[in-house]
Amino acid sequence: MLIQYLLAAVCIWLIAGLIWQWIAPRTSSPALRLAYAAPKIQAFNPDAVVKLFAAASNSVANEASQLSLRALVSGAQGIAIIDGLEASAVAVKVGDPVGAYGQLIAAQHDHIVLDLHGKQKKIYLPAAASTPLANSVAPQINHTAAPTAPSRTEAAVSLTRGQLTGILQGGNLANWSKGLGTSAAGGIVVEQANQQQLAQVLQLRDGDILKAINGRPLNKLDDLSLLYGAFSQQTQLSLQIQRQDQSQTISYTVNP
Repeated sequence: MLIQYLLAAVCIWLIAGLIWQWIAPRTSSPALRLAYAAPKIQAFNPDAVVKLFAAASNSVANEASQLSLRALVSGAQGIAIIDGLEASAVAVKVGDPVGAYGQLIAAQHDHIVLDLHGKQKKIYLPAAASTPLANSVAPQINHTAAPTAPSRTEAAVSLTRGQLTGILQGGNLANWSKGLGTSAAGGIVVEQANQQQLAQVLQLRDGDILKAINGRPLNKLDDLSLLYGAFSQQTQLSLQIQRQDQSQTISYTVNP
């Protein structure tokens, strides 16, 4: 009998629990939320990584951009005449340091290559200097001017690239212009050929006035860079001079 009472009590308890679950008010369970929204996943941008390393290399390029190339002798043993290193232009051989701008590692026909900690920078000759001088237009001659002494062409002179390379090792324009001056009538005058290596190699004499190289006028001593530039790039050259009041043309062949 007691067992029947217990079973009835359990059944009443279960039925009461079910009724309570049905009639009891429902409340929403608390949800877990982040205090701040999670950041969105961004796509990988390789350019952003490159920019991290570009600052130093760009500074090298900007610094090297302060340099300018006046003339050069190309080749494995080439020499470049560079402005911007010192108060005057300086001659630097391939393999030598270029101040804080790195090392000169190559000299091509129209540009040089500097290397600083693996970052390379090219410096080109000015457009006027890199244009083949043989293609330049010769100045027009006024046929109505007073007649001048007849011109004649000297025998051709053969040079080697090594001879010209040795001349550029003087260090700066103060050395390269020794024995030269500006003629009052226009042109570069040879005043003392024994002090001027280039004049000796070109077989020039005291009193010779250099008028044009491959048709490009040489009006003053500052145009000496045009002369160096021509002989550093060309293999066939024509130099117009005035010797003893007579106009002459000397032809040169530059061999390897």
